Amino acid sequence: MSKKVVNKKVILTAGFTGLTQDEILKRETDMAKAQVLNPTLVPGLTPTAASVQTQITAINDPNTGLIHQLGVVRAQEKSLVGQIDAAINDIKDIITDDWMPQTQTAIAGDVTKAATLLFGVKGFSTGHASTTVASTAKTVASAPVVVKIDVIAGEQVLHIHNNITGKRGRPKGVKQIDVYAQTGGTAPTNLASLIANGGGYIGQAKDGKFVNTIAVTAANVGKIEYYIVVYVDSKTLKPSAYSTVAFETIK
Repeated sequence: MSKKVVNKKVILTAGFTGLTQDEILKRETDMAKAQVLNPTLVPGLTPTAASVQTQITAINDPNTGLIHQLGVVRAQEKSLVGQIDAAINDIKDIITDDWMPQTQTAIAGDVTKAATLLFGVKGFSTGHASTTVASTAKTVASAPVVVKIDVIAGEQVLHIHNNITGKRGRPKGVKQIDVYAQTGGTAPTNLASLIANGGGYIGQAKDGKFVNTIAVTAANVGKIEYYIVVYVDSKTLKPSAYSTVAFETIK
């Protein structure tokens, strides 16, 4: 009795799993070459091995291939990055060394003009459009300080800290934190001038934050909103300390 031969099904794999891009390309190159060298093993192969080799050459030709082109582009990118850095630094030097001293003289201490030109003012603001930081140096006397103003659609959000502790909220002996504001006009130097300029009380800050809702109109957009924050004494119920003036542009 003859022994029965069992034909096992052969399942091929391409062998690309786990390879790097360079290793895949080398394997593709070798497999295309194997087909060219053994044309009778798979008659009528499509696409042809020759056409696949043409595609491979388009990738790795040392003079015109995509890999060569990528190397050229990367070299250009490196050069451009250096040029961009140098150009940005040149402009920064112009603003710092040329424009700033000229502007310092021209505005004659007018912080509103400084804000319009986006310059910062030491002890008053950073000049950044999205955040205005009034930096009050730590002193013996406790006082509120507006450390940041966030601009959200139709709102300006004041973040208020104590100048000594750096913490939010009311310090001991303070009943409440009142907020005063002035829209446009001459920059106030203190609460009295803010009120004289048409400003006034707009509410109390809670937990170191105050949200000023602003109806943005053609009449006020682009104007500066000035703020002064006041500690009210728990015993006397009178103002006991004032922040420096903080401001932000209405957008």
